[in-house]
Amino acid sequence: MAYLGKGPEQVLSGVASKSTFTGDGSTTTFDISTDIPAGGENDIQVFVDNVRQEPGSGASYTVGVDGSGNLRRITFNVAPEASQSIYVINPRRIEAVGAIPDNIVSTAKLQDTSVTTAKIEADAITEAKIADDAISEEHLDVTAITGNTQLSANAASDDVLLIYDSSNGTLKKINAGNVGLQQPTISSISPSNLLSGDGTGNYTITITGTGFLADATAKLTTDGGTDISFDSVTRNSSTQLTCVVAKNTANLTNANEPFDVTITTAGALTTTSADAVTIDASPVFVTNTGSLGNVLEETAGSFSVNATDPESGAAVTFELQSGSLPPGFSITNTAADGGTAVISGTAPAVVANTTYNFTLRAVDSASNVSSRAFSITVQNNPVSESFTSSGTFSVPVGITAVDVLVVGAGGGSSSIGPNPNHGYGTGGGGAGGLIFMPEYPVQACGTITVTVGCGAPATPGQDSVFGAPGDPGFTPSSTVLTAKGGGEGGYTLSGGYPPGPYQDGQPGGSGGGANGPVAGTATQPTQPGNSGAYGFGNPGGVGAALNGGGGGGAGGVGGGPSKAGGVGRAYTIADGTTPVYYAGGGAGGPCGTGGQGGGGDAGGPTPGTRCGAANKGGGAGGDSGFCQGGGVGGKGIVIVRY
Repeated sequence: MAYLGKGPEQVLSGVASKSTFTGDGSTTTFDISTDIPAGGENDIQVFVDNVRQEPGSGASYTVGVDGSGNLRRITFNVAPEASQSIYVINPRRIEAVGAIPDNIVSTAKLQDTSVTTAKIEADAITEAKIADDAISEEHLDVTAITGNTQLSANAASDDVLLIYDSSNGTLKKINAGNVGLQQPTISSISPSNLLSGDGTGNYTITITGTGFLADATAKLTTDGGTDISFDSVTRNSSTQLTCVVAKNTANLTNANEPFDVTITTAGALTTTSADAVTIDASPVFVTNTGSLGNVLEETAGSFSVNATDPESGAAVTFELQSGSLPPGFSITNTAADGGTAVISGTAPAVVANTTYNFTLRAVDSASNVSSRAFSITVQNNPVSESFTSSGTFSVPVGITAVDVLVVGAGGGSSSIGPNPNHGYGTGGGGAGGLIFMPEYPVQACGTITVTVGCGAPATPGQDSVFGAPGDPGFTPSSTVLTAKGGGEGGYTLSGGYPPGPYQDGQPGGSGGGANGPVAGTATQPTQPGNSGAYGFGNPGGVGAALNGGGGGGAGGVGGGPSKAGGVGRAYTIADGTTPVYYAGGGAGGPCGTGGQGGGGDAGGPTPGTRCGAANKGGGAGGDSGFCQGGGVGGKGIVIVRY
C-alpha cells in the first residue's frame, strides 16, 4: 500500500487522557485538556466523587466548545459541591491516514488548507522543482510588486531594474542608465529676459541640455508657484527644445517674475532651472540713495545720477517723480553708462542751509520704471559779525541758530616795586577763556547783548559775554556764554638778589604764568553750562628764579621758565575760509615768545611791546627787569556767524 509520507508503524499506543478538578459549590463549567471526539458525549467518562455521571441536558452534564473554540468544555446541570473530586477520562479516537493508490499528489487530492507556509521548509522549493510553466500570471499575488517600498526619487543610473529578454525568453537585471530613462538636464535658456514691447505676439524660448526624449514637455512656473504651459513645445533634438507662448498669457507678467523652467520626459523624470527667465527687468540705479551733495547759494552746481537697463543697451531716461529740485536747477538726460541724469543750475539765495528732497524715476525703452530718493542741500553763504567792543547783536529774519565765538580779555603781566630788578623775569599773562558754540539757538528778529572784555597791566583780563537773561533774542534753550578773562602773570614781591618771595600766577580763563613754582589754573573748562561744555583754557607754566613761566593759551599749557606762552585755537568763523588763532598765552620773562593767537613777547623797552594782541584775547608777555610798568592783556572779541 502506498502512503503520503512514511507508512504507519505496527505499534499500539494509548491515547486516552485524564483531567481532574475540584468543585466549589458554584462553578458548573470545566475545560479538559484534550479535544472530545465530535459526537463523543458518550465516549468520555465523567466522575464526581468516583460516581460516574450520565451525559445529556436532562441528566448530569453536556459538552461544548471552550473559549478558544475547541470541543473541550464540560457543563454540569448542577454545580458540584465544594471539595467534591471531579475527573474526566477522554479515550479520544484513532484516525487512520489513508493511502494514495497511484502515489501521485495532485491539487484535487489535497485539502484547500492542508499545505501551509509553516509546513514547508525554507529551502524545500527550488528552481529545479518548479516546472517552466508552473507559475503563471494568475498564480502571482500583485502584492509581490505593490507591497514593496516605492522609490520616490528619480532612478539613478546604477539602480537595477528587472526586464524580460524576449530574445531568449528569460528575466534579466539591467542598470537604469542603460534603459533610456535618464533624467534630463538644462544647460542654457535663451533669451533669459523677455521684452514685452506692446504685449502682442509670442515669446520664443530655446532650451538646450540633454536627455530630451520624444515625449518631452516643458512649462514655466511663476515666482508664486503657478504653472504656465507653453502653447507649443518642439523637440528639435535630444539636446534642444523650442518653446512658444503668447505674450498676453495670464500670469506671464513682470509682477510674477522670475520664472522657473521645468522639462519632463518619460517616466515623469524632470529637471528644473530655477529663476531662469525674467520679463522686462526694471532699470537698476547705480547711484546710492540719499544726499547728492551741497552747493553754495548763488553759485553754479552740477550733480549726476546713473542707472542701467539690465535687459538691453537702450538708454535709460529720468524724470522728476515727486518732491522738488532747488530753484534754478533742471534735469538733462544723457546716454552715458546706460543712462545719466545731470541735475544742474545756479543755486538760489537762502537765509540758512536748505535741503531739497526729491524722487527720480528711471525709465527704460520698454517703459519699465524704478524710483529712488535723493537730496541736494543749498548752503547759506555765512555772514559774520565781529564785535571788538560791547554792543547788541540783532538776529536777522529767518535765523534761528548761529555759530558764536566768545573770547575774554588776556591777563596782564607785572613790573612793580621800588627796585627795578624786582620785576625781572615775571610770568606771562594767561590768555582769555575761549568759547566756540555752533548752532546756538536764537529768536529771529530779536536782539542779544554783547559784552567785550578789556585788558590792563598787572591785572586779570575782563570777561566777554554773549547774551543776558531777558534778551529778546533768547529762546527757552539759550544760555549766557561767559568767556573768563585771562589770569595775571606772577612776579617777585621784593627786590634784591636772589629774588624775594613770589606772587603766584593768577587763575583765569587760561592761567597766568608763574615767576615761581605755582602757576595760575584755567577756569574756563569748569564754568557751568555751555560756557564750560564749549569752553577752552589751559594753566600757565611754572617759573624759576629770575625766569617767569609762560601764560596758558586756549590750545595749550604755558611753557617753563622764560618760555613761550601756550598756543591758542584757530577758527574760520570770521570769513568762512581763513583759519585765525585766538587766545594765545603771554611769554615768560625775560625773553620768551608769545603763544600763537595774540600772546605778547617778553622783554622790550616799554610795557607796550609786551601787550597781548587786541581782539584776540592774548596774554601779556613777562618783564625783562628793566621796564617800568606791566604789559597789558589783549582785548577780547565776540564773532557771530549765520
